[in-house]
Amino acid sequence: MADIRTLTTSQLRQASPGERFKVLGVIKQIKSRSDKNNRPFWDLSLVDSEGSIDAKVWSDGKWWDTRSCERTPFEPASSNMASLVLNAPVVVIGTASEFRGKQQYQFLEVFLLDPERFPISGFIQSSPVPVERMEEEFRAMISSCGPGVRTFLEKVFSGDLWKSFRELPAAVSHHHAYVHGLLEHTLSVARGARALAETYKSSGVEMDLDIVTAGGLLHDIGKIESYKLDPFPSMTIPGTVIDHIALGFSRFTDLAREHGLDGDLVTAIGHILISHHGRKEYGSPVLPATPEAMVVSSADELDFIMFCWSVFPESGSGEPSISDYHPSAQRRFWRREISEEDGS
Repeated sequence: MADIRTLTTSQLRQASPGERFKVLGVIKQIKSRSDKNNRPFWDLSLVDSEGSIDAKVWSDGKWWDTRSCERTPFEPASSNMASLVLNAPVVVIGTASEFRGKQQYQFLEVFLLDPERFPISGFIQSSPVPVERMEEEFRAMISSCGPGVRTFLEKVFSGDLWKSFRELPAAVSHHHAYVHGLLEHTLSVARGARALAETYKSSGVEMDLDIVTAGGLLHDIGKIESYKLDPFPSMTIPGTVIDHIALGFSRFTDLAREHGLDGDLVTAIGHILISHHGRKEYGSPVLPATPEAMVVSSADELDFIMFCWSVFPESGSGEPSISDYHPSAQRRFWRREISEEDGS
């Protein structure tokens, strides 16, 4: 393995076709398949702290158990395959290739590693923004509100609820799908909504900044019941069959009742929670009907779109500045190169 480059998942995306590589990570998913000749192969998803890649291990691939510091071959078709390798630290040797303009990966050898020496926590992706900095900004937003809203938010974002909210992802795959992702996304939405509110308020639109702030900070509170880290982002059963909007509205009304939030505020903030996806086909039972709900919904969608733009991989079309079609964002993205003259 000495002549093979060791890469991270993000570096691997720049590998040339035919290049051999070594990657250290954790197997997040494994599925057994059969080819047209009924020979088994496996689809694997491997993650590290920088992202994830999908790859195939064909029937002639080699599997090694090195957990005891000795290299012992094992049979991947065994019945306990999933329990053996799922969420297990591994080092893989593979090759990059290209098919129909898209990069693909094949793992030639998979080595199971000792989780004591290679703890899974070292491979879990986290927000690039320091969590202490985000928490400071979050508390500052709460402090900017008037007494009624401020006291309510201080009570809500405390104890076990705050611990979960602070740690959880905002999604499984679409955006901010990593530790502290929910906090990062929430701050971005609240920050953007407040900026929009200030802009329209200066144009004469009546806008309650306390309601905007509360709606921005609370809009995804249902995700504390919808997502979990086990150890990687995944959906809970309630999150799958009920969804975070309904869960969040229910949680909010319980909290409002528990902490005595004023009835008008319950309606105004609750409306933001239940309308923040902006369209019924996106899961909101009602459309935003107040200026406060409109700016929070707009900020939420914009943060999602901007995140998708910021992380898009280049397409296989030969034009690196253009992404493949993004189904969730319903568009291709363009990353224009900005010259010094443009930025001046």
